[in-house]
Amino acid sequence: MVAGLASPGDGTLSAWQAPAPPPPPRSPFSGPAPAPSRAERIGRDLVRIGTIVVDTSKKELTVGGVVNDVSVLEFLANTKGGWKAYESALELDTNAVNFNVACLLIGLETEGAVVSRFQFDPQAPQGHPVELFVEWDEAGKPRRVRAEQLIYNRVTKQTLSEGPWVYTGSVFQSGNIYLAETEGTLVGFMHTTAPIIESPRPNVGAWGDSTINPELGLKPSTAVKVIVRALPRAAR
Repeated sequence: MVAGLASPGDGTLSAWQAPAPPPPPRSPFSGPAPAPSRAERIGRDLVRIGTIVVDTSKKELTVGGVVNDVSVLEFLANTKGGWKAYESALELDTNAVNFNVACLLIGLETEGAVVSRFQFDPQAPQGHPVELFVEWDEAGKPRRVRAEQLIYNRVTKQTLSEGPWVYTGSVFQSGNIYLAETEGTLVGFMHTTAPIIESPRPNVGAWGDSTINPELGLKPSTAVKVIVRALPRAAR
């Protein structure tokens, strides 16, 4: 037996311990949601939540991020360091809790929301309508497009159809497990449960068919801004 190490079954503790393994990727079981950042008023109609700026008069929020180096998409945007970055077009500089608080501050509501029941649910989600825009610098000038234009289907040769997205707010599981936080997903388009904002369009094609629109020329690590704007709800 090597000095300092316990032999199997001898009832002693080893003087040497192996280093702790690295933490696993974030998953639906990674723990309770963090507390939101403190709201800071920075102007008459402007509030900052972490890295997100909320304009209450325009009912819109703005958050920075970068383009991910991906070839297959299931989500438009993931959280900073989020688990689903490998299939998200953009990584936004925020966690899910702050993003959701910012959504509430622009007037979004979960009343009447219908969240996708499972991955690739054929039933479209329902919720408070929003518009999404993505902005970046192109040859020294700002360029802004609707978020739908980022998602390109290689089979249909088309981007997502233009129109609103819906705020569902994601869901809590087992008490304080906020699924958007643990999976690291903010905006989706293939009808999954976790994202805070989803696409109400019918699913088109299968997983693996969609990628970042090559016509936009967006390269990995390009700095972007995402703007979420609340739209009026239909009369209920």
